[in-house]
Amino acid sequence: MRGFLLLLLTGVIGLSLSVLPASAHSRLVSISPADGASLASAPTEVVLTFNEPVNPKFVTVRVTDAEGGDVVGEKATADGSKVTLPISDPIAAGTYNIVYRVVSADSHPISGSTSFTLKGDPLAPPASATPSPSSSDAASASASPSASASPTSSSSASSTPATADDAGTADGDSIPVWVWILVTLGLVGAIAGTYYAVRRDESQG
Repeated sequence: MRGFLLLLLTGVIGLSLSVLPASAHSRLVSISPADGASLASAPTEVVLTFNEPVNPKFVTVRVTDAEGGDVVGEKATADGSKVTLPISDPIAAGTYNIVYRVVSADSHPISGSTSFTLKGDPLAPPASATPSPSSSDAASASASPSASASPTSSSSASSTPATADDAGTADGDSIPVWVWILVTLGLVGAIAGTYYAVRRDESQG
């Protein structure tokens, strides 16, 4: 009986040690634009931050429209725990999805999706130099009254990145480490109690 209990205790401890590392997989900490954000102007990049470095060889981030088509031609890159997708192409107003999939340093895949809405003008290309007006144009302009209007800027969405709880469904979520510690302690306590109960019965017998 004593040998059986020791073997069982060893098995429980080994199982707990093997499970604890698995509960510490990488997970998404924040994403910008934030999930559900409403933007007045097009973002210039998508930035995802994880709680630990990811494998730069297996990083995929897409920005898709309502029909599921890609609207960004660039590729995402990883630098430690930060993944960046540059956006240089013009984007029209509408709702877009950010679909991501990465692989953590321990080869655990993490994937999910978020969305944002663009309400302002599309991303404008850099302005070219404006040619100087000719003398005739200047004379014509001076002859007619000019009207100036100051546009009212729309309030932009908050730049605060979304936390992991707001960043859509991700496969990287796991059970907290303290839960496994409590389970392990409970099992060890139960085994120890059973062992001493059996010894007491044997000594009384």
